[in-house]
Amino acid sequence: MKAIVKVKNPRRGMYAAEIDGQGEYVIFELLDSVGPEIGDVISHPDFYSMGGETFKNITQQCQFEVFVQNICGKNLVNQQCML
Repeated sequence: MKAIVKVKNPRRGMYAAEIDGQGEYVIFELLDSVGPEIGDVISHPDFYSMGGETFKNITQQCQFEVFVQNICGKNLVNQQCML
């Protein structure tokens, strides 16, 4: 599966990425020192897995550790990313 990073809250390390352009967003907390940027394409076999995961950043050709917190619609993204 692929997703595009749409929202970033660097103060809290929270991100939202739209899954396969379907209008669903994976909400995750960055556990690594370097994270994705807005517009980066990320991949994972199953974005619906909650908890600690390793995502691949296709754009930057690297991997990063995250804690997946939720899957939600666009209307809840800002709230879930604590913006």
